[in-house]
Amino acid sequence: MGETIKEEISKAPFVALMLDETTDVSNAAQLSFVLRFATESGVKERFVKFEDVTGKKRAEDVAAMALDFLEEHGCMGKLVAQCYDGAAVMASGLNGVQAKVKENIPQALFIHCYAHALNLVLSQGVVKIKECRIFFSHLSGLAAFFSRSPKRTQLLDEICQKRLPRVAPTRWNFASRLVCTVFEKKDALKDLFDYIVEHHEEFDDAAILSADGYLSNLGNFEFRFFLSTFNEIFAHADVLFDILQNKSFDMQFCLTRVEEFCICIEGQRDRFDQIYDETVQDTGLPTGRRAHGDSRSHYKKLHNGILENILNQVQNRFKDHKKLSFLSLLDPQQFTSFNSNFPETFVSTEGPVVIDTLRHCNYL
Repeated sequence: MGETIKEEISKAPFVALMLDETTDVSNAAQLSFVLRFATESGVKERFVKFEDVTGKKRAEDVAAMALDFLEEHGCMGKLVAQCYDGAAVMASGLNGVQAKVKENIPQALFIHCYAHALNLVLSQGVVKIKECRIFFSHLSGLAAFFSRSPKRTQLLDEICQKRLPRVAPTRWNFASRLVCTVFEKKDALKDLFDYIVEHHEEFDDAAILSADGYLSNLGNFEFRFFLSTFNEIFAHADVLFDILQNKSFDMQFCLTRVEEFCICIEGQRDRFDQIYDETVQDTGLPTGRRAHGDSRSHYKKLHNGILENILNQVQNRFKDHKKLSFLSLLDPQQFTSFNSNFPETFVSTEGPVVIDTLRHCNYL
């Protein structure tokens, strides 16, 4: 670590620790250590080092490395925040890294990126449902179908006049863009795949086989039902994602928008009948194994299951953030109004701990 960074850290009154795991070209798991701290010239964020954690992925191991790192750099008494990627081993409130660090440093609040939390809400909200996972697998394959061939991409440009975004596993706003694009261009995509099948002599066997399969999907009730369902869900999620990515909004504003998102998702229950009936009008009633029994009841249960999973994930991922509402007290633009109307409700059980820490560090 450079001498300049060492000096900056030594002078910082308090710090935040950020850890994230990545895999290098040799397929070894590397844990990155980043410190964020305040200086006289402003807030600084410094990458300090990578450490191989290929065989040390348990919460106890990662927490021990984090504490050793903090001790080595004289930050044990300065740590007021810790930020991880939200994975179970890192963020679990009971046994995760953040809990084990907090045992040694009680004032070290756990903070998780709002936008990444929303990504996890959406991903975890659907992967638990088999039919949804199959839907997104087909959707991802559809995007990959074009990216693998310049000839297919050219055909996509000519017929659909819009390219399909690739899906990134941890970035569900990419999945949102893909759902929106396929929903918007579904008729043009059917024409495109129909063209490939009809002009089979111009394409290889793999392209013809895939095109025939995607043509069937686009005319399949279940695929179209999920396409419409998630198109409406992502319309609300995209608005929230943009807000959570915006650094100018304070925490209380973001939490209010999260609550509004939950209200919108809850309201999607009333949209089931229209989505179901419009899908039947476009594709006909479900066929195959879904044709037996009461298909409307079956898909209503699926629809409600998707909404319930998303709502449950929101509650789990964002519940602890309300403890940080007291940070609004540090907004200098609000100081004047606080003189006449002090928002006592912002001070959570953990608020005084951090306020005292900041005062102890002569920051307040």
